[in-house]
Amino acid sequence: MKKAYRMKKSADIELVMKKGFSKANRTFIVYQYKNPMGKGYRVAISAPKKLGKAVARNKVKRQMRVILQQNSHLLKEGFDYFIIARPNVLEIDFLTLIKQMKHVLRLVHQQPEKKVKKNK
Repeated sequence: MKKAYRMKKSADIELVMKKGFSKANRTFIVYQYKNPMGKGYRVAISAPKKLGKAVARNKVKRQMRVILQQNSHLLKEGFDYFIIARPNVLEIDFLTLIKQMKHVLRLVHQQPEKKVKKNK
């Protein structure tokens, strides 16, 4: 993944988590937030220590980057994404990981409509 598409600053990641919209499935949690810069998309990937030692976490992050490169058409322009791997990601083969990532990205793009409160 090109550096222009990466989100590195913790302040940016925290903003996506606090103000963004999130969806999850058994394998991934994805936060999405409208990018203040407006051009392109940015992605941050996290593999928590629950996944295991550094070798296992780095493998998962590499796999996630490859999946995102191959499926970049699923990422909308003008948005920031923060993707967190869940512990069962280690038990799943790569093809299933691709399906799970596509599924959760489709879910996050289906934002619920805002409910309008009626005054009585």
